[in-house]
Amino acid sequence: MENKRRRVDAFELDEEVLKISRICLAVFFTFISFGIFAPTEELGLHDPKWMRILHSSVTLIIFALTFFSSKLRENIQSVMLVLFYSMSAHSLILLYWNDLYIGYLVGMILVITCIGVSFVDRRWLVHYLGFVVTAGILVGIYTEKPDVDLSLYLSAILTPAIVSYLTLNIRLSSVEKLRESQLQLKLFHERMSYDLELASDTQNNLVTRVWPKTKGYKCSSFFKAFDGVGGDAISYVIRPDGRIVFFFADVSGHGIASAMVSAMAVLSFKNNALDYEDPASCLKAMHNGLKNLVSTNHISACILYFSPEEKKIDYSYAGHPPMLLINSSGKLEVLEGKGTLIVTALEPRLKNFNRILDSGDKILLYSDGVIEIFSEEDHMYGEDSLISLLKKNAELDGENLLESIYQNISDFSNGVSTDDISMLLLEME
Repeated sequence: MENKRRRVDAFELDEEVLKISRICLAVFFTFISFGIFAPTEELGLHDPKWMRILHSSVTLIIFALTFFSSKLRENIQSVMLVLFYSMSAHSLILLYWNDLYIGYLVGMILVITCIGVSFVDRRWLVHYLGFVVTAGILVGIYTEKPDVDLSLYLSAILTPAIVSYLTLNIRLSSVEKLRESQLQLKLFHERMSYDLELASDTQNNLVTRVWPKTKGYKCSSFFKAFDGVGGDAISYVIRPDGRIVFFFADVSGHGIASAMVSAMAVLSFKNNALDYEDPASCLKAMHNGLKNLVSTNHISACILYFSPEEKKIDYSYAGHPPMLLINSSGKLEVLEGKGTLIVTALEPRLKNFNRILDSGDKILLYSDGVIEIFSEEDHMYGEDSLISLLKKNAELDGENLLESIYQNISDFSNGVSTDDISMLLLEME
């Protein structure tokens, strides 16, 4: 950071510098060309036209090349410095030849003023101003019959030189602050990107994708975060009594904060699912453990205790969409039950429900991001559309069924979602 702050005198060429250089070239060309048609002979001035024609032609060529030559654009500062020196030498020679004629003095003032707004290198400016002021003073001193008072002439040379130096210092100060702000913004962006990457890795660990291969049932899951990092969680634990406990949750909000709360919820679930015999008690214990730690997010969840031998599920809802049951014949049923959110200021109302499953049954758990998705005409997908799709694709199984759901809602919304999308499918064999 300190090295960045010390590098005040050397900045990359940008469009602003190039634009200012073009303006200065246009002004120089206009001023020099005007002198070609000036009645110098009638005024008794010694001002060779060939010198002005040559100088104006070179200026015009350089101006044109700034649009067509990348090499010149890359070295515009050096080119402009040479031009400033030649312009200044031209003006000083004409001043000496013509006894400090006021018209040439105005040209000298114009050149000195322009350099202050054209450069971003203090060393070049100091060298240039040193040359011009020294040469200008010598020209004033050795001019035998000056048209203007020497003190007025010297002030006309020194004043724009001082203004140019101060102008450059102000510009450098502004550019330095801008560069430092850009550096700070870049560092902040890098830190945020790193944090988001870590949060995304955490999120991936919160959503179980690989399930154990067991006889009698099969699990599949799907997850897509709305904004890189989400608050959905899908997890499970196997109890000592052989039951598998599934946890499906949706933390309110998005981003890193929701992912953190989701991680806390998964940890709480894995601890409590081993201690409590039924899903409602497990959800209540999670609520009690998290309510004093989390104040800005609430959790909708469903916990399902599954006994593979009995093909029985005990489940409880906490403000979560109801599970959908598809039997082997393709008939669809919404599993009864309801409950209130956990990790809120209110005590949750939770209840246990159960169901005996048959071979070929499929249980679908889904987040509200699946149904609360909108078309371009602002129509919501809704539960009815999901049920119709499941009836149509009842013969699909596992990841194929979940992928068909995602593809359908993605087509409906033209790929635009406003929430995380997660699903869990439990299939009886």
